[in-house]
Amino acid sequence: MKNLILKLILPVFAIFLIASCGKEDLVQYGTGLTQKITDASLQIETQVVQFQGGTPSYDLKFALINGVKKVTKVNVYSVFTDAKTGLVSSKTLLKSFNVGNDAKTNFSEKLTYADLKNGITIGGAPLPADDKTLAVGSGWKLSFEGETAQGVVNLPGAVNVGVLSIYAGIYTVIESKYYRINVLRDGWDGAERFIGSVDETTFSHPDAWGPFDDWVGKSFNFKVDFSNNSIDVPILVNGAIYSGLFATGCKTFPGAFTNVPCAGSNVLIPDPVGGKHIIKLTYGYTSANGEREFYEVLQKK
Repeated sequence: MKNLILKLILPVFAIFLIASCGKEDLVQYGTGLTQKITDASLQIETQVVQFQGGTPSYDLKFALINGVKKVTKVNVYSVFTDAKTGLVSSKTLLKSFNVGNDAKTNFSEKLTYADLKNGITIGGAPLPADDKTLAVGSGWKLSFEGETAQGVVNLPGAVNVGVLSIYAGIYTVIESKYYRINVLRDGWDGAERFIGSVDETTFSHPDAWGPFDDWVGKSFNFKVDFSNNSIDVPILVNGAIYSGLFATGCKTFPGAFTNVPCAGSNVLIPDPVGGKHIIKLTYGYTSANGEREFYEVLQKK
């Protein structure tokens, strides 16, 4: 009986194989086929540009991957938004770039403030001649279009050029002291700290409290009174503190600082010529077993 079943199954299986092979033989596989891209696309390298007054130029880098609908020219447009007034400019042609015959064309351009302000008006007036007077938080948004034989096409992608304070940037710690319950601990001279700009007078100190650079999410801000360059510090972000009961500052708890100075500290010392601004900060926090006192002098790189 077992042999009979095998005899019945094997011929059917053989017929199936023959039929399958026959169908497979009918399939034609072409050679030398190429996949073609219909629409061009952009690869933007500098999606965010940090604009600071006094900087000679800014990099704009992108690449065009061309398609069947060949782009022969890329036009870059800009729109400026003023943070102080909330006014927005009309769209203005910033630059045009001719496209070569290669499948991929790379573009690298140095944009100056003269380039960025050219043709831009806010409330009927041009942008100021002095780039240092632009309101922090203002900026340009750059968009792209391509010219083809079939007409103009939108090229998805954008570049944001944001205006930062001239006092924002990377600073080096050139003097530092940390006291834990009246005992001097190691300083952090030579460390680098990023100072960001939140608005015209508020700055962020997001990297660390004193020597502690693992305080992720526990950053603090400080505010500068530019009438006398005095600083109010620390201003907690979302009320977060890494340790202790509460933060202390020279204005709010001057008695908490017996080992580091309040006098002569918490000031901004501008360097309008060389740009090596100095920031002196005294701040700390109160713990159940005593005070933590921090003093640091930062110099912009």
